[in-house]
Amino acid sequence: MGDVRSTDIETGYVSTLSTATPNGKKMSMYIEKTSVVKINGMSMVTNADNVVDNGVIHLVDKVIGLPTVVTFATSNANFSTLVAALTRNDQPNFVATLSTANGTNPAPFTVFAPTNEAFGNLLTELNAPNLAAIDAATLTATLNSHVVAGANVIASQLSDNMTVTTLGGNITANVTGGAKLTDANNRNSNIIAYDVQASNGVVHVIDKVILPALN
Repeated sequence: MGDVRSTDIETGYVSTLSTATPNGKKMSMYIEKTSVVKINGMSMVTNADNVVDNGVIHLVDKVIGLPTVVTFATSNANFSTLVAALTRNDQPNFVATLSTANGTNPAPFTVFAPTNEAFGNLLTELNAPNLAAIDAATLTATLNSHVVAGANVIASQLSDNMTVTTLGGNITANVTGGAKLTDANNRNSNIIAYDVQASNGVVHVIDKVILPALN
């Protein structure tokens, strides 16, 4: 990151020097800047801009642990609907599964994470008043369609007409004209942010919820 002062910090993802990842790539970190600065939703900067001979030190109130794909979902308010879906009481324990450490089955993971806006558009598309109106089986199948188990697939590994096998079935990736995913219903989801690298997988942000085959 270099010599980053508090005035330079913005909300978003940054790369760290850690390579404790499934592919040895640099691990990401989510920084949220409001009236305070939070890192991965758990550590807060308490004393900024301590300048030393070879850089600057920002003191935090908690050790910054190794983030999982779950960390990046729960720390970013843009994924609050996704988190609500994953933790609904009629769903499998997605959080426990997606927190599995790298090297332990079924990790690593590739997660395609829909934004809150994507979920809002889905409810409109399905003429559903809220998330609770989607039945348990459909929600499970939908959430499974956003997760690849056993692979840390970064954006550069995607190609045109590439079959991506998710827990909910196959989808198709294309990269020409912008990376996108096509589901079983021929609906396209654009990848709007990519390669958010966690310790047990990678997250790509998408603008439309992927649906399983609809009868």
